[in-house]
Amino acid sequence: MILRSIRQSLQPPNPMPEELKLNLLHLVMEMGLFGVFNASTRAFLTVYATRIHARPEQIGLLNAIPAITSILLSLPSGVYLEKRSINKSAIVLGTLHRFFYLPLAFIPLLASESAQVNWILWVTLAMYIPYSTFILAFNSLFGSAVPIEWRGYFAGARNALFAMVTIVMALVSGFLLDRLTFPLGYQVVFGIGFVGAMMSTYHIGKLSLPPASAARVTAPEESREKISLRARILLRLRLDILRGPFMRVLLVLMAFHFTQYLPLPLFPLYYVNELKLADQTISIGTAIFYASMFIGSLNHSKLASRFGHRWALGVGMIVLGMYPGILSLARGAELYLIANLFSGFAWSLCGGALSNYLLENVPADSRPAYLAWFSLLANVGVLAGSLLGPMVSNAIGIVAALVLFAVLRAASGVAILRWG
Repeated sequence: MILRSIRQSLQPPNPMPEELKLNLLHLVMEMGLFGVFNASTRAFLTVYATRIHARPEQIGLLNAIPAITSILLSLPSGVYLEKRSINKSAIVLGTLHRFFYLPLAFIPLLASESAQVNWILWVTLAMYIPYSTFILAFNSLFGSAVPIEWRGYFAGARNALFAMVTIVMALVSGFLLDRLTFPLGYQVVFGIGFVGAMMSTYHIGKLSLPPASAARVTAPEESREKISLRARILLRLRLDILRGPFMRVLLVLMAFHFTQYLPLPLFPLYYVNELKLADQTISIGTAIFYASMFIGSLNHSKLASRFGHRWALGVGMIVLGMYPGILSLARGAELYLIANLFSGFAWSLCGGALSNYLLENVPADSRPAYLAWFSLLANVGVLAGSLLGPMVSNAIGIVAALVLFAVLRAASGVAILRWG
C-alpha cells in the first residue's frame, strides 16, 4: 500500500519526453548520492566540532565560510562562466570541491583538539573556493537541461530520493557512531560522506542538454567599438540587474537566507551542551526530519503547480520557523524529535521551491549573471546570520535567541508572500 502510494505520487503529471528521462535518472541519482554525504559528513561535522570543544564563534565561522567565499567570488564567477562550457565547468569544479571532503576523515588523528578545529576551518575554506563557481554552473546547467514546466516535478523527485537515502544513512551513521570508539566513528562517517559526494558528481557529468540549448550561456555582448575599461567592467558586472524587478526577488531571498542561518550555529551547541543528546539520538532526529521531508516531497509538484513556487517557499519558511521555536522549549529528546517532524515538512516546500522560484525569475540567456547576483546577496544574508546568531545568543541567552529567530524566520516567509 505504501509503495503504491509512493509510485502514484511520483508519477509524472504528463507523459515525459524521451530526451528528459535520462536526465531525470541522473539528476535523481545525483541528489540521492548527495544524500549519503548529507547524512554523514554534513550532518555530523558541526556536532564533531562541538564535541571537541569548538567555541560558538568557531561554529558560526564554520557556517559562514561558504558565504565569505561566495561573496568574494560570485560576481567574478558569473563573468568566468559567460565564456565557458557550463557542463564542463560543473564537472571539474564539482569534483575539485568535493575532493576536499576526504581530508576531514583524517583530521581526528591530530592530537590537539584546538588544532583539529583550526584544520576543519582551513579545509572548509579550501573546499568552498571552487564551490562558489560550481553552484552557479550547476544551477545554469539544471535550468538548461530541464524545461520550466518540468522543474517542479524534477525537484520533487530529487528531494524524495534525497530524503529516503538520508533517512537510511542517518540511522547508519548513528549506529556507527554508537558502536565505534571516539573518534574512529567520525572518521568512518566522514569517509562514507566523501565517497557519496564523489559518486554524486559522476552523475552531473552524464547530463545532456537539448540540441537547441548551448552548453555555454552568455550575457549580451558589448559593442566591438572602442569602449573604456571602466565601462567594460561595469557592463560585465551587469549592474542593470539591480535596477530591474529582479532586485525585489534578491532582497526577499537575502532575508530568507539571513533568517535561515541565524539559529544554525546554535543547534549543535544546544543538542550537545543543553539537551545532552547522544549521537544516535541526533541521527534519529535527522531521520525523522528527512522522513517528513520525503512525505512532503511526494506532493511538492502538485502543490507547486497549484499555488506556485513563491507560495511554497514563503509558507515553507513560515513553518520552518517552528523548529527553533519548539527546540527552545525542549528539555530532552522528545520535543527535539517533534521539531524535526515539522521542519522536515517545511523544508520539502522550501528546498524544492527555492531554485525553481529563482529560475522562473531569471532570463534564460543571462543565467550566470543573474545567479551571480543572487549568490552574492544571498550569501551576504548567510554570512550575517552565521556571525550574528552566536553574538545574539551570547547577549540574551540561547533559549531567548531561538525564540527570536523563530519569529524572524516566520517574518521572512511573510515577506516572500507579500513582496516576492
